[in-house]
Amino acid sequence: MIKPILFLLLFMTNNIAWSDAHYHGLQVDVKRDGPLYTLIASFDTPLTKCAAYHYLTDYEAAKNLPGVVESLAYRQSANKVKVKRTADEQVLFFHIRLHSVMEYKEKPFDSIAFTQLTGDSKTFQGTWDIEPNQHGSTIRFKGLWEPDTLIPLPIIDHFAKNGLIDRFSAIAELAEKRKDMLPPSCVD
Repeated sequence: MIKPILFLLLFMTNNIAWSDAHYHGLQVDVKRDGPLYTLIASFDTPLTKCAAYHYLTDYEAAKNLPGVVESLAYRQSANKVKVKRTADEQVLFFHIRLHSVMEYKEKPFDSIAFTQLTGDSKTFQGTWDIEPNQHGSTIRFKGLWEPDTLIPLPIIDHFAKNGLIDRFSAIAELAEKRKDMLPPSCVD
């Protein structure tokens, strides 16, 4: 019973040492309509559109993000992937292990749509879109999330925005570290 109650805190808070500075130019917005949250984030990266697409579809590299201990990808077809993730989180005195199974549908080199098949949320789905710009590309995320928790929604509101800033800062920092690793199949 404690897992659903703490899921949001675990998902949205980043308690592993990561830079306190947020990624320059990161934009994050969280809106709630009843129990459903709309999560929006975007950032510029020096990665080309093709390299950004390869970064986002390197599902097993998610192990480099704070809290993620396992991320296994199983290609279902040319543009469909099932990803099983496990995350270990420590909140106060509680150690929690979270599992999720997501399905990703890829549209090379423009976007990736995902839907949670099983996991600790009632609903979690969204898209990653990539747009070229003069310095690389802009990565945009939009998701719909309905938590499965007993925590009052006004409390979740606070953690949702602050947690997203930390998570997307980590994603943007990892993207920037890959700027010199252009995949051989890219023809931007």
